[in-house]
Amino acid sequence: MKITFNKKEYEVIEEPQAHILISTKKELHGWWPGKRECTSERLLINPYNGCGIGCFFCYTRAFPGYFRIFREKGIITVAKDFDRTVAEQLDSINVAVPGYLSPVTDPFQPLNEKYHLSERIIKVFVERNIPIEFITKASIPQEAIDLVKMQPHSFGQVSILTIDEGLRKVLVPEGASTLTLFRNLEKLAREGIFAVCRIDPIFPYITDKKKDLAELVERARSSGAGHIVASILDIPLRIKAEVLETLKRHFGPGKKWDYQKLYKENIDGYLHAKIDYRKRIFDNLRNICERKNLTFALCMEYEIKKGEIRGLNQEFMSSRNCEGIDIPIYKREKEKFYPASECAGDCLHCTHPKCGIEDLAMGKDGSKKDWHLADYRRWSKESGGKI
Repeated sequence: MKITFNKKEYEVIEEPQAHILISTKKELHGWWPGKRECTSERLLINPYNGCGIGCFFCYTRAFPGYFRIFREKGIITVAKDFDRTVAEQLDSINVAVPGYLSPVTDPFQPLNEKYHLSERIIKVFVERNIPIEFITKASIPQEAIDLVKMQPHSFGQVSILTIDEGLRKVLVPEGASTLTLFRNLEKLAREGIFAVCRIDPIFPYITDKKKDLAELVERARSSGAGHIVASILDIPLRIKAEVLETLKRHFGPGKKWDYQKLYKENIDGYLHAKIDYRKRIFDNLRNICERKNLTFALCMEYEIKKGEIRGLNQEFMSSRNCEGIDIPIYKREKEKFYPASECAGDCLHCTHPKCGIEDLAMGKDGSKKDWHLADYRRWSKESGGKI
């Protein structure tokens, strides 16, 4: 079978899941502009557009471009040999921040077992001694763990939405089992890799019970997690009808009505649960984490205050960086990169940049900028790559 997209024809490969291969020169870049809450800088890496994990609530279903093929036809786009492109781009800069694999689709989704792009990209970073992190709802390949443990600032995040395996199969049908997800944390911790548990997202009236959240946090802690990240489901307006109908199908018409009543806050094209509800959940979770000696942060949670979008991390985060680990800016010295001394990597809070890059001291004026590969190349020239 063939499909046509943007006036180009692609051969659809049916196994193990329908996908197409594309050649791409897309560039590494930082956080998206706008509602940024992420304290530290990251180089975002997306080798796959579309995901075989099967989360019906995934916000990428509202994205344009190749993501539209996935939403409409269930076809995933694979960036062929993207690890080579990433290597070339890293070799063109002398200033680097951790790679983020990946912000919009699971790096270890089933299709990765065929192409191993995620492991190959991790290897590219580790060979240059640049930190890299990953986020997954799947089983972490041993090769990825063996690579990540070689780089001291690299770490892993595991998304665990519920302790109920039957419920997990509804929410994340092709993800790893609940037992495997907790074992992911154990494997990371056993290898000395910083492990984060993400309760991301929490589903109102489904996975939000205090007792269940407390048990999830405790199991994460006892499995080796050192930090918890949480959010409550938000719903892109573009896929609102699909999300509500799926909730109705699995949980009954009453649940759909509950969500329609709760989801009243439209923030930049996303429906959010009412702010008082969200704050109650976050206050409870932070208290649980404090009692268990875990740090806590939120992901992409906002409120409208005095007509402006305000991030909630300033109210609830207990760590310096939202991912619970302080990672400095890295700079090249000959063939490899090394951390800038005394840099904590908390760029949004920084007023005196130990890394020497004034642009990254965003605490001076409260700016939340998005950076591109061209900026990293400019910083590389300005700094000469010296620590």
